[in-house]
Amino acid sequence: MSPRTVADGFVLSTSSHTTSNDIEQIRRAGANPVRHPFSSLVLREQRWKSMLRSCKADRCSSFFRMPSSPLFLIQFWFPRVPSVPCRLLPPLVDVPVVARMVYKGKVVFILGTTGSGKSKLAIALAKSFRGEVVNSDKMQVYDGLGVITNKVTKEESGGVPHHLLGVVHPEADFTASDFRREATRAVESILGRGRLPIVAGGSNSYIEELVEGAGGEFRSRYDCCFLWVDVELPVLHEFVSSRVDKMVEQGLVKEARAAFRPDGDYSRGIWKSIGVSEMDGYFRSEDSAGDGEMKARMLEAAVDAIKANTCRLACCQLQKIRRFRAIGWDVHRIDATEFFQRRGWGSEEELWEEVVGEPGAAITRSFLASKNQNNELDATADAATFQVENVSTCSGG
Repeated sequence: MSPRTVADGFVLSTSSHTTSNDIEQIRRAGANPVRHPFSSLVLREQRWKSMLRSCKADRCSSFFRMPSSPLFLIQFWFPRVPSVPCRLLPPLVDVPVVARMVYKGKVVFILGTTGSGKSKLAIALAKSFRGEVVNSDKMQVYDGLGVITNKVTKEESGGVPHHLLGVVHPEADFTASDFRREATRAVESILGRGRLPIVAGGSNSYIEELVEGAGGEFRSRYDCCFLWVDVELPVLHEFVSSRVDKMVEQGLVKEARAAFRPDGDYSRGIWKSIGVSEMDGYFRSEDSAGDGEMKARMLEAAVDAIKANTCRLACCQLQKIRRFRAIGWDVHRIDATEFFQRRGWGSEEELWEEVVGEPGAAITRSFLASKNQNNELDATADAATFQVENVSTCSGG
């Protein structure tokens, strides 16, 4: 037998009796099925998935016999290790089933409306728990308009690595499915380095697609903790208004003017950001506005529209987060209202740590210390593992 090796996976050897449905299931699991007369595979999905996990965890060639099923051969190759032809297989010996717990990687999600302080908490937790942040704001994934989209600056990040931040072309159509794919890759990369993935952003449609999309694949692979930074709406709306004024001081108008195009399409890409279309009307009519007073009133109206639309967005985000709770997500609420009410009355950092930082850290600490919520067995009563002693077969060296 000389099947092709797979650099990052394994090869299944099956017989001519294997059905097309079996082959398709194997491919979806990430394996490369190769027909071979020595073995066949007619297994329920749960059985062979359990054996795949065992083979990958043991990092060796393994042989299995299923009750009332023919021989099933799995061979695992590693990168840069040449394969050699299989020798004759020795007799297989039954051994007891060894149940092994498979612990899923842990991922923290920071939920909240715009302006609630999600990024600040994500960065603080990343510093405390050796984490990295995966951005889940659908406008911040695009390159450009840093002020309008309120991207985290290099100084604000405090050296914490951020993923999916300003990496997509401004006019691209980056869908929720695109986000699920790229965010999953980022999470796998972060976990692979032994660090904690922290997904933070206000686009709850992205987060829902990541967690529940593709048949809930992400939740089946990872243990999720959801932290919700909540602020009472009247208090939040007041803060959002002052934050928009600050954004104007930081160059919002100048940034929007540089991006303004008379034929601009505000239905795709970064141009859907709040602050772009509102400024469009001002730029189109400022030349005919006459004196400075009229232009000032027009600018004020455009800024007021930005504030109103941002508050409207916050209400929609809040409704979606509440729906997450309604569908069964275990969402931990952190009430940050007191922090926003008392800002400016003393040390803001100490107040933030007391009201938001420490509660968030305590929840995360408990989550990381707990066992997985849905541990799975590496082997079941339906799958007995067979090991060959003192024989090297199908080895890579």
